[in-house]
Amino acid sequence: LSMPDMSEPIHRARASTTVSAKKRAKELLRLAGEVFGELLNVTAKAPSLLLQRQPPAIGSDEIEELALELRGVLGQEDSGPIRNLTALVERAGVCLVPIVNLPGLDGISAWVNDVPVIGLDPSVSGDRFRFSLAHECAHLIFHDRRHDSVESEANQFAGALLFPRDDFDAAMIDKPKLTDFVHLKGAWGMSAAAIIYRAHELDYIDDARYRALQIQMSRWRKNEPGEFQPVVGSLFPRLVEVNGGPTVVAKSLGVNGKHLRELLNWNRLRLA
Repeated sequence: LSMPDMSEPIHRARASTTVSAKKRAKELLRLAGEVFGELLNVTAKAPSLLLQRQPPAIGSDEIEELALELRGVLGQEDSGPIRNLTALVERAGVCLVPIVNLPGLDGISAWVNDVPVIGLDPSVSGDRFRFSLAHECAHLIFHDRRHDSVESEANQFAGALLFPRDDFDAAMIDKPKLTDFVHLKGAWGMSAAAIIYRAHELDYIDDARYRALQIQMSRWRKNEPGEFQPVVGSLFPRLVEVNGGPTVVAKSLGVNGKHLRELLNWNRLRLA
């Protein structure tokens, strides 16, 4: 027996996330990548693996360029909102799986036998789900090890992928108010908090204005206006189904059927 080759996962997690939760998520990703890769090889018309690893990004401008390059890989124009990021990422051959019952873990990603795998929490809001997906794409593309700025780089990449710099420049007005950012949320599918963060990152608002907006947003607690449901993955469940279903696939590949079913069930523990 041999374990599939796997990069060390990088995750979008809160400080409260336990070590055991991270380890469990890692092993679920390993199982998903192993099964997904096998199914790609035996399924007609399965997507090709388009996502490629890149050297580490050097500086803010290169991160913005890498985000535009990924838009091209995904078949998306350089400008304009991405309507369905989930579908585009899956068409690029990325395995998406639900990661549930792991408090504080929004996303986790790794390469398993050269298959890109991303685990996401399906219980979060749609804007948070999209941002976590874009964030994890950054980890897969140019993060091969952990360093101090890895999370801020992935956040910038996610913002640039979902709301490119040229579009952002055109959308920003002088002295934007909180309502302006909420309006942009509906157009770009990013939380108002993430758009405000990007505005600060790109020097459209100074530190004092950023803090003031943070205070105004505190009244929302965890629920921003304009929430929508996440668009969850469908490629992995479809590959399993066309190859006989989870029982047949688990038996033929010698994997745990219960764990495989867990990786196919996006609806379990979804918020109403």
